[in-house]
Amino acid sequence: MINLMQGDCLEVMKQIPDGSVDMVLTDPPYGMSLKPQRKDAKFHGKEIENDNNLDWVDSFFDLIYSKLQEQSVAFVFCNHFCIAEFITAAKSSGFEVKNHLVWNKRHFGMGNNWRPVHESILVLTKGKFKTKSNSLKTIIDFKKVHHSKAVHPTEKPVDLIEHLISETDIKAEVILDPFMGAGSTGVAVKNLNRSFIGIELDDHYFNVAKERINGA
Repeated sequence: MINLMQGDCLEVMKQIPDGSVDMVLTDPPYGMSLKPQRKDAKFHGKEIENDNNLDWVDSFFDLIYSKLQEQSVAFVFCNHFCIAEFITAAKSSGFEVKNHLVWNKRHFGMGNNWRPVHESILVLTKGKFKTKSNSLKTIIDFKKVHHSKAVHPTEKPVDLIEHLISETDIKAEVILDPFMGAGSTGVAVKNLNRSFIGIELDDHYFNVAKERINGA
């Protein structure tokens, strides 16, 4: 089952029955008004929808908590701009912050001073949770999508998403991504023969995601 929905996830998620999702895996806006500045950059001047504030955070974590079944997990990407707000909201919604993973992207990003070579992934649990392997490390190494191949300015690599899904010792048949972007989570879910619900507000990226997932 692949169900792609266009619109504001805070409204669209209300259509999803409570307790019907096994996993949430998503890369939400970080509230940093991201806009690539280099004039020769592929995504120069492209803004991310709703990336100028974090007003939606409390409602978002309440909603995903309610949609998840009792033994489940949410993987939520973040960085230093938003991690405090995400953790506070997640705990308030009922989640246990089970772990904090660091994704080593192998190549630094935009900025000056100490340029970022990593992003964070919060492991938020609802009930019991464990991984299949007992030897996983909190720093995970996956090469970022090269800008020449990327179709979204914050695109996540499919193999990273597949790793997170596959190592979870939960029968995650239905996976929800409320901030679908260009559809990397959907492609990974389809590759692993699971069911996917994807929500995206931006018209352009909804169509990009739809094409990528259908082609997977």
